[in-house]
Amino acid sequence: MNQTITFVFTIIFLLESFWEVRLFSQLQALAIQNPAKIPPRFVKVIRLERRWNWISWILIILLFLTSSNFTILWVSLITLIETYVVWRMDNMKSKMTSED
Repeated sequence: MNQTITFVFTIIFLLESFWEVRLFSQLQALAIQNPAKIPPRFVKVIRLERRWNWISWILIILLFLTSSNFTILWVSLITLIETYVVWRMDNMKSKMTSED
């Protein structure tokens, strides 16, 4: 059962990672197109995304170094934080596109 949950969370994390890269590119393009319309929270969201990239790599490395007892915990934590970051980025994209 733990292997199934870990597998599902890993797939979710990978899908969210691709979505995160896509959102980052879209946000950068929106910021370049309309630099005057960048919301104040834009910098915070981009900073969160950049920090999370580094932290996620550290957590993924720890995932491989720790015992298998903690695998589901690490994968769940990584997926939860990834979901939060993607959610913030998606909200920022929606806010920037609705202001047009």
